[in-house]
Amino acid sequence: MNSNKSKGIIRLAVAGLTAAVISFTLTGVAENAMSGAMCSDDIICGIKRLTMYSATLAMPINEFDTNESTQNDDTVLQDKHETSAEETSSVDSIEEVPQSESVTSSNTPSVMESEPTESLVPAAAHVESKTGLISLNIRKDKDDLNGYTAKDGIIQEKHYGKITGDNAIDLKHGQVRNCTEMPSNVLLTEGTRKPGIRIESGSDPQVLIIHTHTTESYERNSDGYYDTSYTGRSLCPANSVVGVGAVLAQTLADNGISTIHDGTVFDDPVYNYSYSRSRERIAEILKEYPSIKVVLDIHRDGIADGDVRIAPVTEINGKKAAQIMIICGCDDGTGILPDYIHNLRFATYLQNGIEADNEGLTRPMLFDYRFYNQDLTRGSLVIEFGALANDISQVRYSAELAGKSIARLLGELM
Repeated sequence: MNSNKSKGIIRLAVAGLTAAVISFTLTGVAENAMSGAMCSDDIICGIKRLTMYSATLAMPINEFDTNESTQNDDTVLQDKHETSAEETSSVDSIEEVPQSESVTSSNTPSVMESEPTESLVPAAAHVESKTGLISLNIRKDKDDLNGYTAKDGIIQEKHYGKITGDNAIDLKHGQVRNCTEMPSNVLLTEGTRKPGIRIESGSDPQVLIIHTHTTESYERNSDGYYDTSYTGRSLCPANSVVGVGAVLAQTLADNGISTIHDGTVFDDPVYNYSYSRSRERIAEILKEYPSIKVVLDIHRDGIADGDVRIAPVTEINGKKAAQIMIICGCDDGTGILPDYIHNLRFATYLQNGIEADNEGLTRPMLFDYRFYNQDLTRGSLVIEFGALANDISQVRYSAELAGKSIARLLGELM
């Protein structure tokens, strides 16, 4: 009896404390807003704090979600959408290039990380290969694209070759598209230096593969048509970048590079602040596995010419492969990417090596004022595997080809 009474008192105390915290937060927001002392950033921070509290109490938080396109100054670098990969083809537009978020985003939890569900593979799941492959949080969702059967949109295959212009920098193999103010000769000098990363042999993980926009997916076949109601999102790994990452991870492991592949979903059901959530997860894995030197965030692009969706392709060994694009961020003078030169050296090292092994597989590497959590390691990069219009089999083939090249290149850094 006394025990139940004590528990009731504790519950009332916790509820009262929680109500006080929320009341204090709302009061502060209201007072500052009325006095004119609060800027939009302060309001946003107040909302984020309230969101964190409501998430803790299992309260709905969707009303606090905003579109990424309407983010204010809490975004350190607003990543630009890609322009055409060929300067002479202005109708091509690259969509869905990941949006950057604040370097301090991991300290502003706008959306709380959810606990793994029953549909996830246990975190301890370990698949043995020549050295090791650790697969974490790979979902088991069933195929969710069966309903997209209409053929009311057109897909066009296109090969993206070398670009021209002042921002085109030729490597021995492949190119860099320099969208920064760094002089081309400086970029080329730095880009030809060997990366300072030192890869270790053995079972300790050296590479982490992750997917910030986890649900980005592809076409089921390459018949030249698409269903216009299909937006290119899927929770089924067989259809998405997670399946592509699985091929890449297995290829690395089979070729002597111990790898972790994490399939945690960051962009569903809330797309907003995907990079904030993936940043927290990457930091968590790096803390648990400090041996990791390389973090590859695998995405897919989205290229369209009006209503026509473009599939970037090449042919290697008589088989179609989706072209890939490496993206490396550059510090804009604010110091958010203090070691970006090291990331640049690693990016050009991969660009040159992959293209040397598989001519035509790479599109020009993008070097731009982007963030993408690339401050977490000196080997952190984004790689776009194909685009929305590519057949999934084309992209998996690209992952196999690129994986063999990356394994060879990392082996040369041992």
